[in-house]
Amino acid sequence: MNLENLLNDLRVKEIVGKIPDDKVNKITQDTREVEQGDVFICIAGSNFDGHKYAGAAVEKGAIAIVAESEINVSQSVPVIYVSDTDKAMAILANAFYGFPSNQFQLVGVTGTNGKTTISYIIESIIKGLNKRTGLIGTVGIQVNDAFFPTKNTTPDSITLQRVLRQMKEEAVDVCAMEVSSQALVKGRVWGVNFDVAVMTNLTHEHMELHHTMEEYKEAKKLLFAQLGNDYSRPTNQPKVAVLNKDDETFESYAMATAAEVISYSVKDKNSDFFATNIVYKETHTTFDLVFLNTVYPVHSNLIGEYNVSNLLAGLAAVYSLGYPLEAIIASFKDFKGVVGRMELVSQEEDIKVYVDYAHSPDAMEKVLSTVKNIANGKVISVFGCPGKRESSKRPLMAKIGVEQSDFSVMTTDESQGEDQTEIWKMMKQGIPVGQTNYAYIENRIEAIYKAVEKAEKGDVVLLLGRGHDTKYYDEEGRIYHFSDQEAALNALERRKLIKKK
Repeated sequence: MNLENLLNDLRVKEIVGKIPDDKVNKITQDTREVEQGDVFICIAGSNFDGHKYAGAAVEKGAIAIVAESEINVSQSVPVIYVSDTDKAMAILANAFYGFPSNQFQLVGVTGTNGKTTISYIIESIIKGLNKRTGLIGTVGIQVNDAFFPTKNTTPDSITLQRVLRQMKEEAVDVCAMEVSSQALVKGRVWGVNFDVAVMTNLTHEHMELHHTMEEYKEAKKLLFAQLGNDYSRPTNQPKVAVLNKDDETFESYAMATAAEVISYSVKDKNSDFFATNIVYKETHTTFDLVFLNTVYPVHSNLIGEYNVSNLLAGLAAVYSLGYPLEAIIASFKDFKGVVGRMELVSQEEDIKVYVDYAHSPDAMEKVLSTVKNIANGKVISVFGCPGKRESSKRPLMAKIGVEQSDFSVMTTDESQGEDQTEIWKMMKQGIPVGQTNYAYIENRIEAIYKAVEKAEKGDVVLLLGRGHDTKYYDEEGRIYHFSDQEAALNALERRKLIKKK
């Protein structure tokens, strides 16, 4: 694609300089990536302003600059002025990569908790139906069987369109994609042609970004209000919004979207997808799915009511794509779960150790409640609160931990440059007066060792907060490898040696 054709997709722009008849190598917002023939887009972020690096981009070979405020660069390179470079970046990325989200079915999943699990449920079902799959989310990016790490739950619009183009080239049939509230507010998914949008739930989280629950709610709503608002206006299948009837957002989001709404619930029998006769076991869950007055028995290797809700959302999403429900249910039976989401690290003869990503008050409460219902003995939890994140949830999480666990070992969880002593002080404020069933051990490895060593026959040890994450940011800002799973396995080996003595 040459530069003139690319810029045709921007309807309102001021061009200063002459547009060369050059082929565009790529578009980028990162001067470190600029090569000969690139278009550089100046993005004003919270920590940097790309307008300051336009000159450097030209020196590295950029053939055009897109900006929203005045810049001084070589007169030989045109500057395209627009009112919003974030929006321009989304439009240009869609056009440059050929509107790839129109070439396969795409499911967007948003909400506070459950996005990753639902995305993997969808991916597992589609694979079970012998189709080719894509996955974008917190854990990483997967194109069929190839896996790539990612920095954000939802990548920036250029990276996202490039990945979607790769999926098109790899003949992906269905992609499941986590859509964060930050991505929606910052326009990372502008122009993405979602066929189905799924809402999990809305609970207290990300107040450092949205400030109020109402702002957070409105941010999530954007996925449903924008459903079908892609840039190329294709004539694809009708859009569907899959909404949680057990969540407070249901009525508001159903009103916000022009798409058909399919509801799911574990409480409301009038919902479209309803789970009844739920039976929870240590290793699996069974329930009856009621849909259009027909009952479908379901067996799942996932545990907990919240995972029944997640499964209903996944089943409804794939059904919305046009697949038969009987085949969907049959294809799901072998799904084992997601790394770091109620992941059974090791089942010894006498104790179980799970790792879970729960890092918000609501997620902690749901996971601890689930484990209490299936444990044969005590529940011992290990958790901390990350630095540079919403501080108001710290005392809430400490309170839930000591009240919902038989014993809690509180510790660090990525200080990220913040003083860990101050984080602990805030956590401690939430512990009820007189509560003594806890310990604070700053070193996370030692905390895990303590919890595993303390466990007795029938007990469950639950390591919370980090899940799949293996990058650890300490209070000095240093980054190093740390895995709860690896620490747990080492702790179990240590426990065996201690017991032999």
